Amino acid sequence: MTARTEELERSLSGRIVLLGIGSRWRGDDAAGPEVLARVAGRVRATCIEAGDAPERHLGEATRGRPDAIVLVDAVDFGGAPGEVAVFRAGDLPPRAGTTHQTALGVLMRYLREESGAEVLLIGVQPASVGFGEPMSEAVREGVARVAQLLTARLPLRDSLGDEDEASPGPQGPWPDGRGEDEGEGLLWT
Repeated sequence: MTARTEELERSLSGRIVLLGIGSRWRGDDAAGPEVLARVAGRVRATCIEAGDAPERHLGEATRGRPDAIVLVDAVDFGGAPGEVAVFRAGDLPPRAGTTHQTALGVLMRYLREESGAEVLLIGVQPASVGFGEPMSEAVREGVARVAQLLTARLPLRDSLGDEDEASPGPQGPWPDGRGEDEGEGLLWT
């Protein structure tokens, strides 16, 4: 276990926001939304699927003054496909590429300044983010490892007694809860 992973585990207490970033239409870029789909409703955290425009969800992420905000995204940090790394805003590698317009470091610094929360990024190294491509097996395995870590370290929801919190699943007009924007911008708590 790396020092940064241990830091992430220590940060997963109190009020937690998970911000899943990425497009389900771009292969491995769906890593962030896929992690959220696996943990939403199972853990006591506010889960926000921000799609490929996370800057539109900053108010949701900082509402309630969380103790920690954890971004999950496909990030090209030069690792092997499916490799998982944890970053702070200041230690993102210069080549940390994403498919989003707003730089992740800028988002992370803004979230920290606005909320006072600890802000970390879980990056999954993509193999390909081509439009219409399926998620690669290596990234699917990385997503499973991240989801397993989060469900092991975050408090789990009770099947009873969580009624005072928002509903445990996605909200939207589609049978699987997706909104009209194909699942982007959903708030799961």
